[in-house]
Amino acid sequence: MRTPEPRASHGTDHRDAAAALPGTSPDRPFGVHFRMARWKSLVVLIALPLLLFAVQIVVFQAVVLVEGPADPDKPALTPLTIAATGLSTAVAAVLATMLVAKMAKVPWRAVFRHTRAFDRRRLWTYLLGAAAVVGLGTLATALIAPGSSGWGAFELGPLAALTIAVTLLATPLQSAGEEVLFRGAAVPAAGSWFRSTRLAVAFGILVSGALFAVVHVSLDPWLVSYLFVFSACTVIMGLVSGGLEAAMAFHVSNNVLVGIVNALFAGGGSSVVDRGVGSGPGASLVILMVMNVLAVLMVWLVERAKRSGAIPGE
Repeated sequence: MRTPEPRASHGTDHRDAAAALPGTSPDRPFGVHFRMARWKSLVVLIALPLLLFAVQIVVFQAVVLVEGPADPDKPALTPLTIAATGLSTAVAAVLATMLVAKMAKVPWRAVFRHTRAFDRRRLWTYLLGAAAVVGLGTLATALIAPGSSGWGAFELGPLAALTIAVTLLATPLQSAGEEVLFRGAAVPAAGSWFRSTRLAVAFGILVSGALFAVVHVSLDPWLVSYLFVFSACTVIMGLVSGGLEAAMAFHVSNNVLVGIVNALFAGGGSSVVDRGVGSGPGASLVILMVMNVLAVLMVWLVERAKRSGAIPGE
């Protein structure tokens, strides 16, 4: 007879166990809190990147009609491409949520939270905290490795202003959508292969990171390593906090702030994404990896304060 595993709180109060959604297990942390048959988990894991690519192909047809074909190796981040990326990722995230809910026979809300309600206060708290951490990481990179940023001259012209405006509107959709796809959907699908919570979490982190790297279509080893660390840290944020709020807030803050800085230092043009080997910032990405770890520490401290009552929560 198998000995039951100890109950894992991971930032979730025991008194909230009764609020666990149908089909989920209050004894497992967020991210591996519901299970599905292995063949269903395979369907989900294969479908996630395909859904994203398929929706992007459809949406980006409008971009091609207006701007013409993009350079596949160095696509430009124009206002239209940023808007298309945000819209397509959001649509793919909605479709993925519906697919996971169907396959796992859980409410769609299970993709976003576990044994508590989705907490708007947490979201705003983490948006502010993550903005501070990301700002610190960006500043540290500029001071320690200024040549790695790829920034040009500072210019706040009409194109930069429009790019920033679109970034503020569309990038949160893209960032939150990726968290739904690769943390809210991929991690529990991968974790369904294991009864052991530890193995489920470890495999979920590995598969989520691999899918996250695949959809970013980069061959640079430093950038791929960074994507794995970023993914692992956001998975851990969910484990600690019991929902997607922290990971979504950190991802949104990171991408919005980086997008704004890139627009301001694009020399009056549009910044580009170079996906070739050796094209990334190189070893300076270690600074941003440390920033990701600091963000996890921030989440842990906030959740500890919430459990102690020092910070109110919904």
